[in-house]
Amino acid sequence: MTIADGYRTSAISLVHRQFGFAGTKVIRRHLSELLKVYPEFDPSRSYPLSWFVFRITGVAAADESVEDLVISGTDLLADAGLLIDRLASRLGPEAFEPDLDITAEEVARRLGVSRRTVQRWRPAGLPMRLARFPNGGARSVCRVLILDAFIARNEARIEKARRSSEHRTRRSTLEIREGSTGRPDSDGGDSVIATPLGRQRPSRSRSDRARVARLIGRGERWRIPLVDLQMHVDRSRAVVRRLALQARVDHLGVIESPVFVPPNLDRPEAAEVFGVAGLLDAKADERSRLSLADALEAIRHSLGQEDEEIIRARIAAMHFSRARAHEGLTQIASRSGPIREHDIDRVESDLRWWGMLLERATISGLGSGVQRFEQSIGRRIEQLPAKRVNDAIELVIDGVADAVQAFDPTRRTRGHSLDRSVGLTVSRSVARSSAWSEITGARRRAMPDSIGSVTTLRCVPEPVRSLLAPVRWWRMLEMDARAEIEARPGFEAFSIRFGLQVPGRPRSMLETGRVIGVPSPRWSKDVHGVVRELRRCAVSSLRSPATRE
Repeated sequence: MTIADGYRTSAISLVHRQFGFAGTKVIRRHLSELLKVYPEFDPSRSYPLSWFVFRITGVAAADESVEDLVISGTDLLADAGLLIDRLASRLGPEAFEPDLDITAEEVARRLGVSRRTVQRWRPAGLPMRLARFPNGGARSVCRVLILDAFIARNEARIEKARRSSEHRTRRSTLEIREGSTGRPDSDGGDSVIATPLGRQRPSRSRSDRARVARLIGRGERWRIPLVDLQMHVDRSRAVVRRLALQARVDHLGVIESPVFVPPNLDRPEAAEVFGVAGLLDAKADERSRLSLADALEAIRHSLGQEDEEIIRARIAAMHFSRARAHEGLTQIASRSGPIREHDIDRVESDLRWWGMLLERATISGLGSGVQRFEQSIGRRIEQLPAKRVNDAIELVIDGVADAVQAFDPTRRTRGHSLDRSVGLTVSRSVARSSAWSEITGARRRAMPDSIGSVTTLRCVPEPVRSLLAPVRWWRMLEMDARAEIEARPGFEAFSIRFGLQVPGRPRSMLETGRVIGVPSPRWSKDVHGVVRELRRCAVSSLRSPATRE
C-alpha cells in the first residue's frame, strides 16, 4: 500500500518533506550519502528511522519517540529508491562518473534481462537517476555498488528472468525473420524496431512526440495532475514532468518586454517596496458581482475619488512585476540544463500579479474612460441600442487598459495624469471607428436584461489571463458555494497563492510556504484539490438553469 505522494511508508514521506526548502548543495550532499548507504539495506531486516536519517544527514534525533518508527527492509528499498529519484530530479542530470555509475543498458546486458525488466526492478533495489554525458545527452544510470548488492540478494530472481528473456528472444527473432504475416522480411512486414534483446517496439516519429508534448501542455493549462497525464500519454514520470515544464515556458514565451521598466529594479529592497505598493483590495471582486447598470453607476460615482499617488504606486508595482517576470523568462531561456520548477513558478506568480494589478488600475481609470466615451458619442451608454452596449463596454475597457500599460508613473510634468491619458486614448479609439459617428434611435430605453456584469478581466491579455483562471472561477461562485470552498483544507494557502486575500497579492509556492510557515510539499496537494473543486463548481454554475436564464 502506498500513501498519497507515492511512498509506502509515511516515515520516508516525512523525510522527503524536510528537504522541500533545502538548497542545491544540501540536496547534492544528502543524495551522495543516500547512494553510499543504499547497498547496505537488507530486505530481511528492519531499520529505525533515526538510523536512516543519521546515515543521510549526520544529524542524530533529539526526540526519543523517533526510535519507535521502524521500517522494514523491503519498504526501505522501495521508498529510499523513490527518494533517490526525486532528489535527483531536483538537481537535474549530473555529470556521468564512469568509475561509480553504469548505464541502464549496461545493467540490462550484465543481468541478461530486458531494459523493461530493469525498470520493473527499481522498487526492489535498482534505483536509477539521470546523468549528463559528454555529448550533452542524458541517460539513466545506476551506482555500481548498488547493482552488485542487488545481484548478491537476487540471484534466483535474475536467473529466472534471464531464462525467460532468452526464450522471448528466440521467439521474437523467429517472428521478425518470418514477418508479421508469415512471409519473409523482404516481402514487407510491420515497421518495427528490434532491440538488442529481440523485443519489438513501434518507432516513435517526430509527429508523435510533438503530439504528446501538445497533450501535456494542454493538460498543464487545464491543471490536470501529472500522474493522470503520465497514464494518458504512456511516458515516464521524468519525461512528463520535463515536457510539462517546457510547455509552461513555451506558453509564456510570447510575453513581450515591458513598455516601461521602473528604476531601481535590481535593488535588494525593490520587491518589498513594490510589494507594499501593489497590494490588492476587493474592488475587482465587488465590481464583478454587479449588474451593468449598477456597475456604470459605481464607475461614475468613483470618478475623482481615488488618490492619484496610490494609483501611481499601483501602476509602478504593475510595471515592476512584469519587468521581473520578463527577466525571469530571459534567464530561463539563456540557462543550460533542465528547467527548474521554482523558476517558472516565480515567473507565473509575477505575471498573475501583473494581470491583477492591470485589472485594478483599469478599474481606477474606467470613470474617465466612460466619461470621455459618452462625451465623444453624445449620449450615455445606457441609451445605446442593446447590441451596441457590449461594443461600447469593450472599447472603453480596452482603451483604459492600453492607457494604463503605457502610463509612466514616475513622470511629474504638468497635466500628466492617468485620467488625461485615458481620455486621450478612448477618444482616439472612438475617432478611429466610423461606426460611432452616427448613433440614431430613441435616447430613453431600458437597460437590456441580457447584458451581464462588467468583466474587467478581459483587459488582461493571453496567456496571462489563463493563469488567472482560478480567480475567474472564484468570482463566478455564489456566497454559499464560496463557503463550501473556504471550508476545504488548503484554502488558506490557495487564497495566498492566487492573491485572494485582502489586502494581498499572488505569491509563488516558496513565498506562500514562508507566509503560512509550512513547506509547500505539505499543502500543495490540498491547493490542487481546491483548484479542481473550484473549477468543478464554476462549470456547474454555468450549466445551471438560473445562470442560463
